[in-house]
Amino acid sequence: MKKIIFSLCFFILYLGAQEFKFIDANISKEDEGIYALVEKYVDLNNQIKEFKKNNDENSSTFNGILSEFEKDKKTILAKIPDMIVGQKINEEAVARFLKAKEKLLDVQKKNINKPYIYTDATLNLVYFNIVESFYSSLFEVEKLFKNTASSEDLIATVDKAMENLQNSSNVNLDSFKSKITNPEELEKITLKERYISNAVDSYSEILKYLRSNADLLESNYIFSLLELQVWIDRINEAIGVGFINIGKIVISALVLVFFISLRCFFANIVYFFLVQLFYRDKNDVDDIKVIVIENIKKPVGFFLIVYAISICLTIATYPAPLSINLSNFFHIVYAVLIAWLILKMLDGYGMVLVSKLAQKSGKKEVVNLIIKILYFVIIIIALLYILAQLGFNISAIIASLGIGGLAVALAAKDIIANFFASILLLFDNSFNQGDWVEVSGIEGTVVEIGLRKTTIRTFDNCLVFLPNSTIMGANIKNWSKRRMGRHVRMYLGVGYDATPEKLEQCVKDLREFLHTSDLVAHDEDSALKYGDHTTKYRQNLVSINDLEGYKNACYVALSEFADSSINIELYFYTKEIGGKDFREARQSLMLEFMRIIEKNGLTFAFPSRSIYIENLPPLDLQAKAIK
Repeated sequence: MKKIIFSLCFFILYLGAQEFKFIDANISKEDEGIYALVEKYVDLNNQIKEFKKNNDENSSTFNGILSEFEKDKKTILAKIPDMIVGQKINEEAVARFLKAKEKLLDVQKKNINKPYIYTDATLNLVYFNIVESFYSSLFEVEKLFKNTASSEDLIATVDKAMENLQNSSNVNLDSFKSKITNPEELEKITLKERYISNAVDSYSEILKYLRSNADLLESNYIFSLLELQVWIDRINEAIGVGFINIGKIVISALVLVFFISLRCFFANIVYFFLVQLFYRDKNDVDDIKVIVIENIKKPVGFFLIVYAISICLTIATYPAPLSINLSNFFHIVYAVLIAWLILKMLDGYGMVLVSKLAQKSGKKEVVNLIIKILYFVIIIIALLYILAQLGFNISAIIASLGIGGLAVALAAKDIIANFFASILLLFDNSFNQGDWVEVSGIEGTVVEIGLRKTTIRTFDNCLVFLPNSTIMGANIKNWSKRRMGRHVRMYLGVGYDATPEKLEQCVKDLREFLHTSDLVAHDEDSALKYGDHTTKYRQNLVSINDLEGYKNACYVALSEFADSSINIELYFYTKEIGGKDFREARQSLMLEFMRIIEKNGLTFAFPSRSIYIENLPPLDLQAKAIK
């Protein structure tokens, strides 16, 4: 409840601030205007063309200056969607425009036999038609923004506008230009044609920008579906507060409350559709319910909250669309959350279905491989989508991995091998920082996994650096991957004076002690006991105890008749795996072993040797005594 109240207060303050911000923004828009912004863009394009024409492309400053021009263009393009909504029709300017157009038509008709005047008037008319077509399309786009149209409607409108723009500029005046003999007049006509061509190119770039970002400029689906803008207007009309938009604040508060409440039981809705409708085996449906809901609760909750925030921001900016950068950010977040949700569903519901399939088919390895491939594919798709949203050319990235990358790969193959090996080590989860490992004869604690090398601190306090490519090709022993069960194998040697009955009873007592000791891992100490709800389904895919690191075997038996003793073999695993705890547990067990040996009247044997001497001369003890 506290979170809901905090979120509501935050968004009310935010929306209030946004309203005042938009008032200020609209004032600045009136000063600048969409026309001034577009003309600034046209002028920038003209400057770029002149710069390219008059400067050497190979100069050191060429690319730097050109990139600054492009940066300015992107800045203007980012402002245009918001400016479109703020544009206002100046009736006087429109009247002057139409009057000038009529005058040009009259000049064109009267001077058809005068090549220069006719051509000049025609080009002016072409420019007027282009401007009229372009700004008419912007007004159409404004209507779409205000009516919360979809990206398909926006694309269709822009495509039609671009077609009209091209049709308006397609005029052939070669026959009239050929009759102009004055070089100065020809130069003026050429300059005007260049200006018109530049204007057409600039207008086309603006329209293409709107088209390519149509999915980012479209209104939020829920905002459009529920026609929230209508309710905002009704609330504002009912309350009648002019200095702040109460309708936006009320609707945003309701949206937040609804989605924050929805996340509490939305996971149950997903469970119903996944399990109740598609899963036929009702025997373990309760376990599956826990698995599914627990796995998808967090990603679903985060997704609903982020979506609610996007709706509130759409409300805050209405009638202007969300900024493209902000929309892009939300698309990236959605991609991450959806990928997370799918992976969690694979961990939960997918694991149950796949385990059933593996149980029926008996092909555990194949099914397990399919799961890993699905994980990889989902992550790659999400990553490619995020890169595309960030502006990277995915096709170019893939192409650059071809012939162009071959030369670099050959020149720096060791560096690249170590780099990719480090990535594989991180994703392969062979070991983590702090693990006790043994690699290529080096045993110690992993200090760091770098991009080129892995650092290991040995137990004699020596720091060893191993190239990652070497590690990838070596056998790795990871002692820290044990969850329970550190191996102990020892032999208790008793003397040959032991009777079979005493030995049999001693072995029985030792076995009983190990099977009941809290320090020793038993059969019930397994991954099924300590794992989560998915564990019992995963055991159909892999040996779950070996995968998770549980060992619980326990054997006690006579093993051999040694030179000096009869050996009793003890083979078991302690529950404790840490160095200190393991040694203390082993000590306690050894002391108890001694007590059991003593209780059964047996003694520990120690190495002894018997010497046999043959044919010794008789000793005259009496003669030695006299002496």
